[in-house]
Amino acid sequence: MEYMKPLISVILFLFHSYASYSQKYIDVTDETLTVNSRTALLGNTRNITSITLPEKSIGYIYRVSVFPKGNADAANSLFKLIRSVDPSTALATTLMQFSIKNNDGNSVDAFIFNNTYDADNFYAKNDNNWSACKSMPNRSNCCFSTNDCINRTIYFGFRNNNISQGLDVKLEVVAIVDSSKLSNYSFSYTVQNGTDREIKIQISNDDLNWAEKSLRSGYQETYTLEQSKMYIRIYTTTDSFVHYKLDPAERYKIIFNQQDGKWDIIHF
Repeated sequence: MEYMKPLISVILFLFHSYASYSQKYIDVTDETLTVNSRTALLGNTRNITSITLPEKSIGYIYRVSVFPKGNADAANSLFKLIRSVDPSTALATTLMQFSIKNNDGNSVDAFIFNNTYDADNFYAKNDNNWSACKSMPNRSNCCFSTNDCINRTIYFGFRNNNISQGLDVKLEVVAIVDSSKLSNYSFSYTVQNGTDREIKIQISNDDLNWAEKSLRSGYQETYTLEQSKMYIRIYTTTDSFVHYKLDPAERYKIIFNQQDGKWDIIHF
């Protein structure tokens, strides 16, 4: 079998070459948002921006940097830094080094939303009517790679809890795109458990094959699929269950339907 070794090496080389060729980085945004202090006479203590991800995005890298108002740092762009990374280097470890360092003590609460309902309610300060797909309290400077909350459009929100200091938040987002994907988009589906107990649910991308998940009381979970529909069913007893088709970028909550005497799912 010695004659096979050169062939195997070539196949492996071609595989790795194809994998690296099919995946690339696309610069999505580099913007600065202002979040005023709580004592400011004009302006908002919150700000939000929408991010449209390119087709076939499998994830994204984001860097959040916080500065005193009017002092945003024009450091090397995240996109240029990522493109300079040796492919053999662990990206997660490198990203930690890309976080812009400062020690001024300023921070914001940062959030990622996968639907416009939560994003709009956050911005409008309707604080009993929104929940974030991802929450990052007291964040000063960070740089992460993730596929959390992924949708065609995602929303970043920032809240300044500082009493007197207005802040600028520099947000950079770089999409990770894989051209070998069969589907153009990934979609996320958020389900919240609004009951007083842990609930077992089953989810499917084809309404045929099911995976069981558990969701604790008061928690929400976001499921990512390459299909534009997700199916869910919940059993109250062996002969009583609900079965629904869910749409992405919507909000769903599990409740107990008193009238029908079973667990149910509603929009909220």
